[in-house]
Amino acid sequence: MTGASSGIGRSLAVGLARSGTLVVLAARRQALLEEVAAEILRAGGRALVAPLDVADTEATVARLRELDAQLEGLDLVVANAGVGVGGPTGGPTYAWEAVRGALHTNLCGAAATLTAVLPQMVARGRGHLLAISSLASFGALPGSASYCTPKAGLSMLSECLRLDTLHTGVAVTTVHVGFVKTPMVEKSTIPLPLLWSSERAAAHILQRLPLAPRVIDFPWPMVLLTKLLAALPTAVRDAIMRHQPWVDEQGPAQP
Repeated sequence: MTGASSGIGRSLAVGLARSGTLVVLAARRQALLEEVAAEILRAGGRALVAPLDVADTEATVARLRELDAQLEGLDLVVANAGVGVGGPTGGPTYAWEAVRGALHTNLCGAAATLTAVLPQMVARGRGHLLAISSLASFGALPGSASYCTPKAGLSMLSECLRLDTLHTGVAVTTVHVGFVKTPMVEKSTIPLPLLWSSERAAAHILQRLPLAPRVIDFPWPMVLLTKLLAALPTAVRDAIMRHQPWVDEQGPAQP
């Protein structure tokens, strides 16, 4: 599980461990991973700490393959690590300097995570990939090129992998989340409608995970709203976007 040091990743890891799963905790911040592991161990669960930075895609692939061999096959790979739109870059949000980091981490890092041991899963005839995407992947938002773009790419990648692995015993699920209370949005000064806690989001995902659905989207009012917004005629959608407070000093809202 990447991005396991905080937010949804941490809550998913704790929930999985509670059900008896041996959880591999992966993220950049080892100290925080050790805290999560300690919490899991105190509750009687099992966890391994595996620090890595998904932005280093080659190292990520190599490490996941090592873990797959060490543990005699990973049953579930969760691509959850990601970054939001960074702070001020001295230029517009559509400049290369503003988009390159999030594009690489949120798409290439996630792709490396999901595909690293996928051939091994297919060979074994079992496994599950879980891609944590966003409702922001459903349509463009102003000031959000570096967030919407890789999330849309991640959703497409996940769907392609699902088609590629049909009837192999490997399941692929894409999760499109709305606003979740994580460190990524905690300093936002704009409204965050239907904000869920990371614990609630993780519980919702884990409740549906055994069925291996194609998608898990929530919360449903935001799902409906974002799909309707994306389906509007371009002129109407543009007019709505021009008059909404999507962006604040920390960057655009990031569902």
